[in-house]
Amino acid sequence: MIKGIIFDMDGTILNTIDDIKDSVNHAMKICDLPLKTLQEVKDGVGRGAINLIEDVVPKHLSQEDIKIVYKIYQDHYDKNSNHKTGPYPGILALLKKLKEMNYKLAVVSNKHKYLVEELNHNIFKDYFDFSMGEVKGVPIKPEPDMLYMALDHLGLKKSEVLFIGDSDVDMITANNAGITSVGVTWGFRSKDVLIKHQASYIIDQPDQLLEIIKEVE
Repeated sequence: MIKGIIFDMDGTILNTIDDIKDSVNHAMKICDLPLKTLQEVKDGVGRGAINLIEDVVPKHLSQEDIKIVYKIYQDHYDKNSNHKTGPYPGILALLKKLKEMNYKLAVVSNKHKYLVEELNHNIFKDYFDFSMGEVKGVPIKPEPDMLYMALDHLGLKKSEVLFIGDSDVDMITANNAGITSVGVTWGFRSKDVLIKHQASYIIDQPDQLLEIIKEVE
């Protein structure tokens, strides 16, 4: 029986891409590097900020130069993470419904933990019982550690939760953790990517999750 739902953040419950793109191109411009398109930034999101920067900068850059670009990006994003960011249509209604049905809710992201908590507080208020992001000493997704931390905090077993995400990284994470995955098609990756990486279920709009919960149960 499903008792809890664990969500990814970027591309799943929040459309963060415009703020991320603005901060990426702020750093690229300062460092006199080519600006990136929305799709190029989308393709890099999901494995943490440093990996995003490594993906978007020219391949000839040294690790020291990459660190400089990363710091400029992160400093800018820390101050501008909520200018154009908001929940996808139907997400707030879904979370409200799930809380009314007494499901435990968590969010697990490769975004820095302080940003996860800030966005949760500003946008989602008290919907989530647990939130986790990148912190020193805890492996990020696709390692399963953060999902295990969510399970421990919620007091639930693997068989009692679903993990909802939009990316290959999320599907791999769920498989690594032994948790049923639900891929969403409104995020930063295509449906084909979700299928290729063995999503247990795929949904095209948030309220379809309620049907999946019934089906799993």
